Amino acid sequence: NAVCLWARVMSEQPLNGGRQRPVRPGGTASEDVVALMVFKDPEHVDWLVRWLVAGGAQVVLHIDKKSMERFSGHLSAWKAVQAVHVVRDNVSVNWAGFSQVEATLRCLTWALEHLPNFQRLHLMSGECLPLQRLADIASAMEQRAPDGMADLIECRDRAGMAWRINRYHLFGENPRNREHWHNLAFRWFRDLQRILRLPPRGNFAPEDIVFGSQWWSMHRSSLVRMLAQPALRSYCRKFRFTRCSDEHFFQILHQAQGLRAAGSHRFVEFPDGRASPRYLDLQELQRLREQGYLFARKVAPAVARAYWTQGNATVPKEDAAGHRCSE
Repeated sequence: NAVCLWARVMSEQPLNGGRQRPVRPGGTASEDVVALMVFKDPEHVDWLVRWLVAGGAQVVLHIDKKSMERFSGHLSAWKAVQAVHVVRDNVSVNWAGFSQVEATLRCLTWALEHLPNFQRLHLMSGECLPLQRLADIASAMEQRAPDGMADLIECRDRAGMAWRINRYHLFGENPRNREHWHNLAFRWFRDLQRILRLPPRGNFAPEDIVFGSQWWSMHRSSLVRMLAQPALRSYCRKFRFTRCSDEHFFQILHQAQGLRAAGSHRFVEFPDGRASPRYLDLQELQRLREQGYLFARKVAPAVARAYWTQGNATVPKEDAAGHRCSE
């Protein structure tokens, strides 16, 4: 599993039996890696991948295992594109489940083993959009901390979120857990624990629970420090039966290691307390850029392309071969 992979990477034991997997030409020079998590819109993902590569990034792509057939028409082309790496041991990702964390760990594992020269890793979904060029984002990360050791991750207290961690949730990995009846069952079981006055789980002390967007940018050194520790396996077990682990796992671990968080510098807005953010329009994206935001979500494919074709940056040529923000 992902934890075992991490143990071997951090002990510098190659995963492939001692044979280093060959890296395609141009595959190790970039200082920026984008771990891109996708499950839909393959044509837009193809455009986004090529835009990121044209901007100098290595792209480690995790495709939800349930969606592999949807992306089958692009896999051979991506294989021929320099600096595009599709994670082979991908997992089925379910909303609010630990599978989102596991998918992220697999991307990080691949990047740390095979891309030794990167300095920064940006975690994005297919509906995230950089509002600045990657080189400008790198400069912004350095400006946030002159010593270069502050990560763009949101780690903050949020009243009313402890129940995600210290109550049992049984339906996190159910593919239908966003449907009405599954949501009712989840709420009923959660509230029953409170009505019966059952004690909290005790997996984390209340003062250690922090919250943040699952999308972040971190330095390689921070990732190594966070994940190269003997207690990682037991740490993962603490998130069993946890709701929305992806918004707590890396945040709690980051804080526990005493690392510096400078906020995500990503804009996202959840209207009326809904579980999904709203889509942003072109004018909003341009305004957010002027305000200094580095990323935004959610952004529809047509809006993303329009943003980067109106003078904000160079758009990659097609190759046949291939509101919440913490300051």
